[in-house]
Amino acid sequence: VPVRLSGVRMHFNVFTRHVSRIHKIVGLVAGILLTFWVISGFYFTLYPIENIRGDHLRSSINHGTLEPGEVEVSVQEAIDASGIWGFQAELKMFLGDPVWVVSNTHDTRMINARTGEKISPIPEETAREIAETGVPRLIGSDAIVYMISENPLREYGGALPVWIAETDGAKERVYIDPMTGDIKAVRTTEWRIFDVLWRFHILDVAGDDEFDTWWLKLGAFLGIIMVISGLIILVQRAIRGRLFF
Repeated sequence: VPVRLSGVRMHFNVFTRHVSRIHKIVGLVAGILLTFWVISGFYFTLYPIENIRGDHLRSSINHGTLEPGEVEVSVQEAIDASGIWGFQAELKMFLGDPVWVVSNTHDTRMINARTGEKISPIPEETAREIAETGVPRLIGSDAIVYMISENPLREYGGALPVWIAETDGAKERVYIDPMTGDIKAVRTTEWRIFDVLWRFHILDVAGDDEFDTWWLKLGAFLGIIMVISGLIILVQRAIRGRLFF
């Protein structure tokens, strides 16, 4: 029996040496991944997500108070003037004027509730006013305003077309919906750093913002291998009485 146990121990020691080599190799790769995860995770803790999105740079736009007596266009007239099939219509104020916002699942139009005039897509001057008023700490009178209808930047990723108001050097951008006048996104340098680190964090090599990529699965698999191999080495050290030394 002692001879048999000695043979088992010998085979187990040989097996453990192979496991130890695997543990070191996998540990090197997993260590690199862990470094990326820790650095990116540390950056995420430095800034609240509201600051990353630029919410702290926004200001509420005073569009005025809606007075029922100012509304001279009925909801049906607004739907007819919109030129789209209206699924719903909302009455609100927009830069001092009452407007009907007619929309469906695919499109939206704004109609002046006083004159019946279709005011969307909004012109460049209106987009500039919204950007300067809605994000005054970011956008000034020297901002560049232009519209894009195709090839959206990765940092936006929303519906097109869209108005863009950007500072000199394009370090900060404000994206404005031409159909509703809403500020859809605020992008700053902090956001772009966050985006790059987020891609490292989830191992998004292709830039598709997917959580189930094979790279991430491979990283998780290597982590599991490292833990299992480490437990085997731990058992071998405990048997030899060298658990802590």
